[in-house]
Amino acid sequence: MWLQITAVFFVLLFWAIFFVAIQSARMRRKQMKMTQRFLHDEDEANSVRKQPLDPELFFTADFKELPPLPEGDPHKVERAAKRKMIRFTEPISNVELKKRYGRLQLEYLAHYEENFNDYLRCLTKWAEALIKEENPADALRILHHAIALGSEFRNTYKFAADVYADAKDTQGLEELLSKVVFHTFRDPATANHIIAYIQEKVTAISA
Repeated sequence: MWLQITAVFFVLLFWAIFFVAIQSARMRRKQMKMTQRFLHDEDEANSVRKQPLDPELFFTADFKELPPLPEGDPHKVERAAKRKMIRFTEPISNVELKKRYGRLQLEYLAHYEENFNDYLRCLTKWAEALIKEENPADALRILHHAIALGSEFRNTYKFAADVYADAKDTQGLEELLSKVVFHTFRDPATANHIIAYIQEKVTAISA
């Protein structure tokens, strides 16, 4: 009896080891193919000559949807808006950018995108100041504008959630949550953090 059990155990162990070995070999081959593909794409992208940037890439700030700028522009919104900015409506890899515009344009693209992000930061700081000044309506106008532009800063959403929570506006929180869920964040951890924050606000109101 024990010999049969032992024999069965070793047979199962053998097949388990064999299965793991097969799966590991498949994973290594898959990883190798992915690496080779990446290196091929990288080499191909690096060989592309410098191409002019599409005019539609560039973003121009529109203040029509925003409250009047405060005197002296303490949050430097206008200064940020005057810089050359690029807004990517969908996440795009550096390899794809180099394929489209050439390796030499990558640094400029990164700089122009950072200018756009700085503009969103300034908008968020302005909204924060308005919340402290007890002007939540104008703060929400600014935050909604930044969210519509694709802001990925946590505070943009958290400040909006705070305003809705203070007003006990469950519908506003749910609509904000929906925007976060359907937005493609580059960092999933950021999305998860914002979602958890908004859900906490909803729970607190419902309690």
